[in-house]
Amino acid sequence: MKLRIDWKAVAGAALLAVACAAGSARAQAEGTQKPELVAEADALVAQIMERRDENRRLESSIEAAEGEDLLVLRSELAQKRLKQVEEVGALTQNLLEQEQAGLDTSSYRELLAEALEGFTAWLQARVVALAESVDRLRAERESVEPSELSAFERSLGEAEAQLDELFEVALDLVESLESIGLDAGETRQYLAKTLTERAALVAGRLELAAKQRADAQLRSAETPDDAAAAAAIRGAESKLDALTASLTETTAAMERLGLETAEYKQALIEATGEITTDVFDTRVALGLMDRWVASLTDWVVERGPGLVFRLVLFSVVVLGFWLLARVARKITHRAVSAPNLRFSQLLKNMISSIVFSAVMVLGVLMGLSQLGFELGPILAGLGIAGFIVGFALQDSLANFAAGAMILAYRPYDVGDLIEAAGVFGRVNHMNLVSTTVLTVDNQTLVVPNAKIWGDVIKNVTAQKVRRVDMLFGISYADDVPHAESVLNAILKEHPKVLADPEPVVRVHELGDSSVNFVVRPWVETDDYWDVYWDVTREVKMRFDREDISIPFPQRDVHFYRETRAEDGQRQAAQPNAPAERARPVHDIGAGEPDSDDANA
Repeated sequence: MKLRIDWKAVAGAALLAVACAAGSARAQAEGTQKPELVAEADALVAQIMERRDENRRLESSIEAAEGEDLLVLRSELAQKRLKQVEEVGALTQNLLEQEQAGLDTSSYRELLAEALEGFTAWLQARVVALAESVDRLRAERESVEPSELSAFERSLGEAEAQLDELFEVALDLVESLESIGLDAGETRQYLAKTLTERAALVAGRLELAAKQRADAQLRSAETPDDAAAAAAIRGAESKLDALTASLTETTAAMERLGLETAEYKQALIEATGEITTDVFDTRVALGLMDRWVASLTDWVVERGPGLVFRLVLFSVVVLGFWLLARVARKITHRAVSAPNLRFSQLLKNMISSIVFSAVMVLGVLMGLSQLGFELGPILAGLGIAGFIVGFALQDSLANFAAGAMILAYRPYDVGDLIEAAGVFGRVNHMNLVSTTVLTVDNQTLVVPNAKIWGDVIKNVTAQKVRRVDMLFGISYADDVPHAESVLNAILKEHPKVLADPEPVVRVHELGDSSVNFVVRPWVETDDYWDVYWDVTREVKMRFDREDISIPFPQRDVHFYRETRAEDGQRQAAQPNAPAERARPVHDIGAGEPDSDDANA
């Protein structure tokens, strides 16, 4: 339905007065400093008269038209009458500028005063007509098919928008007339009363539309494949959008009249859930807080006791499953600690933790079911979330897989001394993602399992018995059997050297400056370094007592002197003669020369 403004009561006598007053206005304007304003006013008067004649012709055509022609002519007439209002407003602005320029505008003012007569009556009749049309459309809503409901709500919203446009046009005209001192109080009072009533009505409809949308969404959630429920949601949303736009326009018009609009702005925020700049208005903010507090109070009174009971029940269920999880963890730990299973400590701890976590997850899910949550959507959501998290944490999954392999193949356990991924230390803790290693100087290193599993793993303490490999050298001049007997005696005398396997003492190699023995005793793994250090110390002390020398690298340096004869021929000097220039010619050993040789 299009907007129709009946200007018969307004434009009839008023536009005739415009034609009569225009000539005197132009005569009065001659000789002034602003003749262009007068010319503009005359042009506006001529346009208004021409528009009147066009409207009369259209009205005659409408009386004889039928069907679609009738609708088209009525739409055209409504547009032209709206144009009349704009031209009257433009004329009002022109008169205001003329008065500021010191021109006499009395004849035009009389014209506008006559035009205003009957405007309030026409406005009332037009508002009533449009409101009745909207009500008729609303009455037809129940018979609309669900598939056509969304389009119907848009049409109804367009009808509401036409009514809002009518109020906006009336306000523009009232403000224009009042700007030049004309009295439009009757129209202003009617607009204030009508807009207040309309705002209350639209706010109520908006609240109802919000509830209808919520109900439709609930039905759609229960039956996702129901086309009627989906159509109901679309229709409710179209209705909500139209009413939101209508209430927004109405509150804007009320603010132009200086009316209180805080209550209706609160209704807009509550219905749409959109926070606008209106929330910074103190009255709007306080009103929203009052409503929310009241809603919260009602909710607590109605549902508080039941909620408290459910929370208590949830706590009891979770606490019970926590106790059950602890018992299950202890039983599981005892079961996996059986001697015949031979599980590593890491695997035992991991299995116990998994059992504890599984029981706790089950308890939390059962507790949530007591609070009214549906477990199906929760489990589906956890599955989707797990897929997304797994895709985002691919590196962590690689560490997880490596941790599972380490647990399965047990290359090391807690407390073992290992060398892997460039790290040497004792395993302090392990999970499926990383391994915590304490270095020998007590540094804590967290190593990803993927790096450990992808590298060579050396477990120093995996075996209970280890062999200590040592190398000792004696001089070529010393007695080899005697030195061998001394070394065997040292190993036999040490209390931590094992007799089985038997220690090994053998001549290993003839070095550059020494005869080297390999000494390889077997010890408990925990005694490795004690034996290594003790035997090394004892070998030095016993060799000193037994006059067995431990050679060290030496170097012999020979010097040659060159002299020049008087005839220019060179003669080589004898070795060790006083030298003018020296050069080394022979090295013995792999080390640097000592101080005595250098000084020589």
